[in-house]
Amino acid sequence: MEDTYFIISNSEGDTTVTQMNKTKLLQAIEENYWGEKECLNYVPENTDTNYWGKNLLIIKGSIVTPKPEKIVTKYNID
Repeated sequence: MEDTYFIISNSEGDTTVTQMNKTKLLQAIEENYWGEKECLNYVPENTDTNYWGKNLLIIKGSIVTPKPEKIVTKYNID
């Protein structure tokens, strides 16, 4: 199974998040799918993507969803 990548891009005020495997990501980069953009190697201090300029942020990993845990404390006295 190939790794999953998430690509965050901003273009004219519209932010997109795209999920791809490694093969498709490399092909998209070679084809300038997002245009002439630089890839960031850090998360910018200003997290508003409107200030990222012509940059991409690529994150390798998976989506996780927190699951609630119910914790019950029961007391009893004889």
